[in-house]
Amino acid sequence: MTRKVLLLFSIVLGGLSTSYAQDPSAGGFVITPNPLVTGANGTISANFGNGSATAIPQSANTTYTLNLPPNVGVSSLSITPTAPVSTTTNFTTSIGTYSPVNGTIVTLISNLGPVPGNADYVVTLNVIGVQPGPNAPVSLNAVGTNLGLTNNSANDNASSTITVTGPLPVALVSFTAKAQEDRTVALAWTTSLETNNKGFLIERSKDLKIFERVGEVNELGATSNSLKNYQMIDQTPYSGTSYYRLTQTDLSGKVTPLRVESVVLRAEAYGVYPNPVVSDGQFTLRLDEPETATVGFFGADGRAMPFQKTGIQSGNLLLKATGKLSAGVYVLTVEERGQTRQHRIVVQ
Repeated sequence: MTRKVLLLFSIVLGGLSTSYAQDPSAGGFVITPNPLVTGANGTISANFGNGSATAIPQSANTTYTLNLPPNVGVSSLSITPTAPVSTTTNFTTSIGTYSPVNGTIVTLISNLGPVPGNADYVVTLNVIGVQPGPNAPVSLNAVGTNLGLTNNSANDNASSTITVTGPLPVALVSFTAKAQEDRTVALAWTTSLETNNKGFLIERSKDLKIFERVGEVNELGATSNSLKNYQMIDQTPYSGTSYYRLTQTDLSGKVTPLRVESVVLRAEAYGVYPNPVVSDGQFTLRLDEPETATVGFFGADGRAMPFQKTGIQSGNLLLKATGKLSAGVYVLTVEERGQTRQHRIVVQ
């Protein structure tokens, strides 16, 4: 009798352990920012995957469907695995046509391979605010074919809401910053709509962290429904790479950064000379910040190579490899002013 009870207990346990095998699942949302301003960019992220330890076969064509309201438009998406480390190439993705009535449907289908056991992914949608409105519904549904009772329907759906405010006080058509032959920078921007607009501010920066004022345009007509063109010249720009930021201020004092553009103002191109480098390993690096730039020197196999900074000459950095270099190709990396550049070096 005892053996029969134990056998029955084992069968029950076995049934419980496999009752939710092959379990397509949908998780929570992260919406940034929320509220989203009309015309501004944001992201909508959600978790999805397999809620069981048993892989979902390719034949199940597991489909994860995101329903986005007409308040936002979708420009692109990306999929990132979080647990366990697994491939994302098993999914075919599709962004449906935007409808001002029904919004956008985004689908992820595992028709290129299985969904591994306990797999968890994050899908991130890059969106833009289109129509103002509060608490618009966002949802994610997970479903597979021929899974029967093995699917746990309790984790098939996830939902949230997004609020879109607007309109923006200014609809920006374009903003450009161009280096001129007289070593000034010409700034120009065009708007197609202005509401309660007080004016514009242009600032410049070397590193996208600290900005300083270039000039302002004020005393405008507060409202406009036609194209308006603006221009400004920076007479004293930074040398090398720099950034220009256009900011708008409305009549209430609210400040809205609109766009940032980069400019390169140099007499010589960035890079290494001489190149090819002779075997003694001495060369000069043309860059913007010889005192503070982060420089790396690597072999073709990615191995870090020792080197030393031997001085600064005419704003350029003098470098020397420690030890004799073998003939071949090397890579020099430079991190400065918010950018990373790579230079290919040939040693003879």
